[in-house]
Amino acid sequence: MVFSELATVLTQAGSFISAVAAITAGVIMVSVTRKFGTGILASGFRSISIGVFFIAIAIIIDAVQTYFVNSNLPHASAIVLIKELLFVLGTYTIVIGSKNTGDKIEKLTK
Repeated sequence: MVFSELATVLTQAGSFISAVAAITAGVIMVSVTRKFGTGILASGFRSISIGVFFIAIAIIIDAVQTYFVNSNLPHASAIVLIKELLFVLGTYTIVIGSKNTGDKIEKLTK
C-alpha cells in the first residue's frame, strides 16, 4: 500500500515538473519578438505556444485526476474527456502551427 502511494506521488511530481517545463517553453515561445522575414518565426512560435499551454493544462489535470477518480465524483468521466480534448487540441495546434510556419519559411526562401 505504501509503495502504491509513493509511486502515485512520484508520478504526479513528474507530471507537475513536465507541466512547469511546458509552461516555461510556452512563455519563451510567446516572448520571441525577433523578426525573421516578415515575422514568420515569431508568429509561428506564438501559435505553437498555444498548443504547448493546452498540453500543460492537460498534464496538470492528468496529475490530479487520480484524486478525482478515487473519490468517485460524478464528474470524473467529464474530467477525463476534458483532459483528452486538451491533449488533442494541443497536439493539433502544434502540428498545424509548425506546418504553417514551415510552409511560410519555405515559400520565403524560394
